[in-house]
Amino acid sequence: MRFRLGASFKPEPSSGMKWASECGDDTDIAAWFQTTLGREICDTTRRCVSRLIPSGYYRTGFQVGFCNVNLLHKAEHAYWGGPSQGGVRVNNYDDERTRLACVPENLPFGARSIDLLALPFVLDFSPHPHAVLREAYGVLAPEGCMVICGFNRWGLWGLRRSLMLRPRHGPWAGSFLSLGQVQDWSRLLGLELISAASVFYRPPIGSSRLLAKTVFLEAVGDRWWPLLSGAYVVVVKKRAFGQSAMLEPVRASRRRVSEPFVSAMPRHAAKRKVRT
Repeated sequence: MRFRLGASFKPEPSSGMKWASECGDDTDIAAWFQTTLGREICDTTRRCVSRLIPSGYYRTGFQVGFCNVNLLHKAEHAYWGGPSQGGVRVNNYDDERTRLACVPENLPFGARSIDLLALPFVLDFSPHPHAVLREAYGVLAPEGCMVICGFNRWGLWGLRRSLMLRPRHGPWAGSFLSLGQVQDWSRLLGLELISAASVFYRPPIGSSRLLAKTVFLEAVGDRWWPLLSGAYVVVVKKRAFGQSAMLEPVRASRRRVSEPFVSAMPRHAAKRKVRT
């Protein structure tokens, strides 16, 4: 039986687990996502997510994290979560009833209650990414979809992070993961990979003028060097009990969208992680 949310719903207190990595704090991360570069990568990610989420009915959606864009357009009832600390605004939505204070390792929902769950750049800044995915799997309803966005460890952004001295700040404080790692963890939980894409090929520069001039790199990078993307998007589905999570390979999902999306995913990752 699903947990129904009402206007008087109050989340349980968090377990005390830290949100950000030990290298940075959540206020710093939240502030970075409000910068020109932070907003640009969030907007690019949002457009990609809108294309990748399968069509269908999603009654309840929940998005947790600092990325200040709405990834829940397809959900009938949407909620947003983040830490409740002074000065930190997890989103710009005015309805207080839809903003919940929580940490990603301890979501304020019952089991199998969320139909569309978005984790934009959450695993990068959690000291317990496995725990975050397990918690997300628990609250995700059967046939529900989960969107995972993160910074690419092996891309240009990951290279810059590896060359920076400590202490790191902003996105560089996170522990960048690879697309292959996220696929592995999702598969171990029994989640089915629906689609994946590499996004944002522009260098990490803060000038809005230079970002506008280098926008052509999005199309070029998507075709010629997908491994060097700054971020990735993965969409997985929790199948109902008794169904195999490996019934549909990634290439079969191309028929569900109007544009190709798997071309941006590294070929070796697709061949290794998804069995046909």
